[in-house]
Amino acid sequence: MYLFFKKNREEELSIVQHNGIFKKRINLFQAVALIVTFTVGAGIFSLPYAISKVGLLVGIIYLVLFGILIMGMNLMLGQVADQAGDNMQLVGLAKKYLGKKGEFMMTLLFYFMSFGVLVIYLIGEGDALSALLPGTAFMWSMIFFVVGSLLVLAGIRAIKVVSFILSLSILAIILLIIWTSAPHIDYQNYVYNDFSNLFLPFGVILFAYSSLTSIPEAHSLLKNKSKDFKKSIIISSSIVITAYVLFVVAVLGVTGVNTSEIATIALGQKVGPVVYLLGNIFAILTMGTGFLMSGMALKDSLRWDYKISSFLAVSITLLVPLVLFVLGVRQFIVAIGIVGGVIVSSQMLLAVLIYWRAKCMGHLNGDKYQMHHILLLIIPLTLVLTIGTVYSVVKLFL
Repeated sequence: MYLFFKKNREEELSIVQHNGIFKKRINLFQAVALIVTFTVGAGIFSLPYAISKVGLLVGIIYLVLFGILIMGMNLMLGQVADQAGDNMQLVGLAKKYLGKKGEFMMTLLFYFMSFGVLVIYLIGEGDALSALLPGTAFMWSMIFFVVGSLLVLAGIRAIKVVSFILSLSILAIILLIIWTSAPHIDYQNYVYNDFSNLFLPFGVILFAYSSLTSIPEAHSLLKNKSKDFKKSIIISSSIVITAYVLFVVAVLGVTGVNTSEIATIALGQKVGPVVYLLGNIFAILTMGTGFLMSGMALKDSLRWDYKISSFLAVSITLLVPLVLFVLGVRQFIVAIGIVGGVIVSSQMLLAVLIYWRAKCMGHLNGDKYQMHHILLLIIPLTLVLTIGTVYSVVKLFL
């Protein structure tokens, strides 16, 4: 536990995953692409299953409502990042506005989030690979772990470019899925509702929308901050909300209550071999590159921030998720629900506190990002996050 108390370099702790991929300064379009890329990942494959348990109508309300609230929260964090004075990531902002305790909590959440994401990718890779190739999901997860571990150890930075391209191409994949799925849609799948599972999608949706660290990142790279930063948050959030709604509508229209935890598996079985093959290959590549990026980011954080050896950093990075997986953490949706409902929601609550503290200190008095009637956003956002977090924690121990 000494790792969490040792002095850290807060500007690097949350790890800039896209900084310097193409250039040191980016324009509006590239900022939008960065935020979309950082947001859309493994979470999109889990959305249809979670929403199938409550029904499409409730699910769309969830997606739109949460999307708007999180867009507002990103704008709040963007205002803090713009007027904080220096380029800082979440841990640095927490230290500045919440003190040592806030820094400790954000640091702790960063590591919990990182380990949780690695476990989720490990589970998802096994499920997707076993859908295409002979063998069990556990076997393929272990094979992927060996290959992924070697790549994390090697530290192949080019994987960032691959992940960037794959994440952007998911928008094209969504359009392809909608086009090919349309003839197979059964509209009876849209009338199903089950309010007994009303809170089930909470953590999954929060995980899918999580993009906090991309906001200070986009701000630090934008050429024209005053003109483009707020626009980039609004445009990227609108793209993600639209993409998620369209993807869920298309998948549930075909698979309904039989939707699989990784949506492309059941969808491909219904629609045909082309979607089955392309969809699952895309899921494998997306989660694979996500595992490598998250693993390298965590390894670098341990090496840079706590000055431990590369071997020990790699060992911690890889052995913790492996142990959790071997001990039985192997349910894709359950793992995403826990990470999203407990860790991501806690990060978001801290982000709200950062904004409120910065406002009370008089650091947000500029006109560029002035947000009117802010309590109309903070109150429902805090209420939703608190209720969801308490529900997720209670459910975890019941």
